[in-house]
This record gives sequence, structure tokens and C-alpha cells, in this order.
Amino acid sequence: MNTLWSRIAVALVTVAAAACTSNDSATNLNPAGPPMIEQVRLNENVADATGAVRTNRVFAFGTHPQALQTEEHEVTSAQAGGLSNKINAIRIVIDELLVGNNLEEVQCRGVVDADTFSRVPLGSTPDDVRNCASANDVLTTTCTGAHAMCICENPICVRNDNTMVNMGDPVGIEDQNQDGNTDAHQFIATAAGIHCGAQDVAIDPALSFWNPSGDQQKPAQGGFDALGPAIVLVPSTLAPHFGSLPTNTDCSLTFSPDVVDKDGNGVCAPPGGDVAFDCSPGDVSAFHFKIEPMTVVAANFSDGDTGYDRTADVLFAPNVPVDMTKLSTITATQGGTAFSAFTVTTGPLQMGSLISIHATGGNPAGTFAPNTKYTFTFPTTFTDTYGSALPQAVTFTFTTGS
Repeated sequence: MNTLWSRIAVALVTVAAAACTSNDSATNLNPAGPPMIEQVRLNENVADATGAVRTNRVFAFGTHPQALQTEEHEVTSAQAGGLSNKINAIRIVIDELLVGNNLEEVQCRGVVDADTFSRVPLGSTPDDVRNCASANDVLTTTCTGAHAMCICENPICVRNDNTMVNMGDPVGIEDQNQDGNTDAHQFIATAAGIHCGAQDVAIDPALSFWNPSGDQQKPAQGGFDALGPAIVLVPSTLAPHFGSLPTNTDCSLTFSPDVVDKDGNGVCAPPGGDVAFDCSPGDVSAFHFKIEPMTVVAANFSDGDTGYDRTADVLFAPNVPVDMTKLSTITATQGGTAFSAFTVTTGPLQMGSLISIHATGGNPAGTFAPNTKYTFTFPTTFTDTYGSALPQAVTFTFTTGS
């Protein structure tokens, strides 16, 4: 972010200037008609000839003249993601600028409604922002009127310095460096989203963002993921999903009705992302994608191994965080007989990404029996944190050493 104004308000001035141009080059926006989704970038997981899974960043919607044919296609195995670097950030490239006031909000000096962020009213100017970034003792005289922001909407609000603010009075824009601008902003969580199956995926407002810059020229830095203008959506990184998407589900995009261009038109998706075709404002049904199935793999042995260290815990790695209440559905046999002398946990700080099975019996205690075949089964009732299940039961075997 350069300034709040470069992301929210100046975008409107740029839109007005772009309205005098035509879409005749890769650097021009296309202000005619409703704002259209030109491309969608996301990660997909595909297995190569050896069965190894690789992650590709592709155009799941739309095309680009510099992209290879293998880089642009309908996606049926989008990365379910979650957990640090596996989060699938979805970049939605729009053919014109949107009204940034309805996409991002500014940080205030305390909770003003449900959180510490406040919308910027339409028509606000840099002076309005500066007036609401004034010192606490003058806010009631400078931060007033229809363009005031960071106004207390609760019966009582408390500023960061513990001073009380009555409902309807200004809390003030957070401006510790005193440059007359907000110190931070974040995406409005309800502005755009991902709908998978029958549920909406929560968006991380701190990591999602509106990028009003960019065009259709692929730069040396950033590549195709610098195309713009664009909305970038990141699934919520909070518990219990930790940035994951519901496995084995069909997904689409959603937009709030107030996410519009300067003419008040809602976002739509033209067939194939081709802006030469018309689409109705608000209709984004032309784009959809499917998430990869849930999987579980052995993490510290190969299926069928012999000589397994009977003092070692057995580790499994699902591709997404799992529903902890379903750990008890894992079953095992010892030498062909039902076996229950084990506990199931998830590794420290792994948030469901590593499942550890520890023997509770044996001689000495806490070991598996020597020279014995063990089989562990994950049933179709084993699910991710959204309730999406394994498409089929998965079974693993190994034989312990002496």
C-alpha cells in the first residue's frame, strides 16, 4: 500500500480517465459495460506419470496470449491447501477498476462496530481522511458530517489509549506516524467470497486485498500474478480451517451487490473470460472450479514395509486439516485381529496436518509387537474440517521388526 487514497479514492479518478479510452491494447482497461472477470488465477494439484503430485499455478478462467495451453483450462483439482505455504490464494482479474470504498476499510483507534475497521464513505476526499486522523481532543470538531469515518456504532467504544467514546462520536483513524492517513487497511470480508458445495468459505480479510493497479502486460517481476486490476481472496487462516478449502466440492465466486464500477454495475463473468462477450451485471455463473479430494498418505513408512521400528509412532499426512472429532474413526488390526491399544493425536503445531498413532501396550510399554503385521484404515467417515469426507477408505500396512 502506498496510501489509503491510492487504493480507494484515486482509483475512481483513474476509472474516469479510462472511460475515454478503448480496449485496444494490453495496457488499457475496458470501462464499457459492467466490470468483467477477465481471468482467475489459482493453484491446482495434478499427479505426474510417476504418481507424484505437483502444484501448478494456472488460469482457471480466461486466457492470456503469453500463457501456454497447459496453463489455462478448467480446474477440477484445485489445491485444497491450508497450513502456511499451501494456502490457495485466488486472484480475480477485472477488466476495469471497481469502487475501492466497497472493497477495503480503514483501521480505527479501537473497536467501532464488530472490529477496529471502518468503511470509507463514498465521495470522501483526502481531507476527510485527514480530519478523522486528527488528535483525540479535536476529533469531535474535525471528524464530522456525511464523510466521517471510524465513528462509534456501539453503546460505548474504547480507544487504544483506554479513553471512552460515546455512540455516534468519532473514535479516530489509527495514524501513529501522523501523516494524515490510516496506518493500515483490510479487505471487507463480505465484499467477495468463495462458495463451495452448500457453504461459504470464510475469507481472511487481513491477507485478502484489492489491487487497483496492473494491466494485461506480464511484467518481469510477478509474472501472471501481477495482472490487474485484481481482487485476491485468501481463505481464512484461523481455526479450524487454517486456510484450507472444502475438499471434493464444486466452487464458485460471490460478490456483494455493492461491489461495483463507477456506473454502479456489478461484477460479471463473460463466457470463457472473453470480454468481447456480454454478461449480465452480478452474474458470475460462467466460472466455477472443483477442489481436489481429501487424501491421506503414510508419512514415515511406505505401504507394505517390513522391519518397521516397533518403538516408533506411526505418522500419516492428510492434505488438509482434519476434523479432530473423527480421529477416533481410524481402526487397526494386529496380525489380522482387531487392535485398539493405541492413541491418535496430531503433531505439535501441525493443526491436523500430521496424524500420530502411538502404541499404548506392548512389552516394553508403548511399543508394537515384534514381527507382526499391522493394518490401519481411514474410513469414508473421516473428514476435513468442513465435513467433506475421504472419497474411499484408505488402508496402510507394515510389518514390525524384531
